[in-house]
Amino acid sequence: MRDVERFESKYRTDHMETLLVRKRLERYIQPDEFSGKNGYLVRSVYFDTIYNKDFYDREQSLTYRGHIRLRTYPENPGTVSLEYKQKNGVTIRKRILSVSREEAERLLSSDYSFLAQHKEAFGRLMYRILTMETYRPAVMIEYRRMAYARVENSTRITFDTSIRACESNMDLFGIGTGMAPVGPQGQVIMELKYTDFFMSDLKTAIGSHLLRQEAAGKYQRSRMIFMSGRNIL
Repeated sequence: MRDVERFESKYRTDHMETLLVRKRLERYIQPDEFSGKNGYLVRSVYFDTIYNKDFYDREQSLTYRGHIRLRTYPENPGTVSLEYKQKNGVTIRKRILSVSREEAERLLSSDYSFLAQHKEAFGRLMYRILTMETYRPAVMIEYRRMAYARVENSTRITFDTSIRACESNMDLFGIGTGMAPVGPQGQVIMELKYTDFFMSDLKTAIGSHLLRQEAAGKYQRSRMIFMSGRNIL
């Protein structure tokens, strides 16, 4: 189990602006080991309660809130993780438990029983939360990510494009059929992730793009489409 606590913030940009920002950033920070030239595909199934508690917690901008997801990388399907992200004020705590494909498929069918006796205390905690609060798969989200990393302050800068979502298909390991675009074509979501403080040289390289902070995350935006027909532009 991995346990990470850091600051995270999201910003909206577009394809052309992203190319300019990335060009400036690459003087100071390098792509992570997985990105290559074209980034990598990320696919997650997010869970919510039968009353959509996590969705409405975000709608109300509660200071303390969380979400649970299963994540994999279709181009590297051997990696699957159960993740619990909790926001507490300005910081984000993310706990990550590696699971097998068989275990992931059990979670997708709302069978959480194997977590009850898990060797990791976090696994047992997830069993209690998933069962007592009636969580079930709610939406599948996919996007392509280009990521940069620097060891100082555990800094990561990511650019997410081609964001798509679906509530009728929860096949984490399938071909992603039935998915609808989230946001306008060409939109890019930039995320800054770091501990303690964001390095000044990177802040200068990004420049004015730091001013356009994104209020709603990919989960919230995706669920808005299916729950109320609203797609934030």
